[in-house]
Amino acid sequence: MLFGDSMLARFTKPRIRHLEHELGGAATVYNCATGGWDSSDGAARAALLGRIGWDTVVLSFGGNDCAPWKHVATDRFAVNMATIADAFAGARLVAFLPPVIEEIEKPALGSRSNRDLDEYREILRSVVGADACLDTDRILPPDAGARGLEPDGLHLTEDSYTLVIPVLAQVIGRGFGGSRRDRKAGS
Repeated sequence: MLFGDSMLARFTKPRIRHLEHELGGAATVYNCATGGWDSSDGAARAALLGRIGWDTVVLSFGGNDCAPWKHVATDRFAVNMATIADAFAGARLVAFLPPVIEEIEKPALGSRSNRDLDEYREILRSVVGADACLDTDRILPPDAGARGLEPDGLHLTEDSYTLVIPVLAQVIGRGFGGSRRDRKAGS
């Protein structure tokens, strides 16, 4: 299950099919992410969704939490992430970490900063464990136009998602003996 902000909400039907293909035969992916959500939105909804008993939950939070017009304090973010993790206690948690962004000023609102985003990213990493994180910045080529981001400086491009999805499947697969591609390579 995908749960979080627009980084995962932008997993459209073709992207979900791509991820399911990378995960292999029986994988079914459900998208419960919404653009604009911060960790408080996730914490308020996690308990109900946690009752389903997911095998894996991919989390993406932090990009909206660090926005000056929302600014969820890092201590509140840590509590929210613990609440979410507790709600999905039976599932393997994976983090889809937000990329390094272009710091674009929004009139009368300010801009997100990479320095702030780093703090949120590290809190999320500590909740799921370093081996269960998709570090988008380690996947996107440094010479990709605007680091593989849309003109808004925050969201991944179509090409970036194409690069990231197989690696996400590998991260998810680490908890289940590898992705389909890993299993093929190992046989």
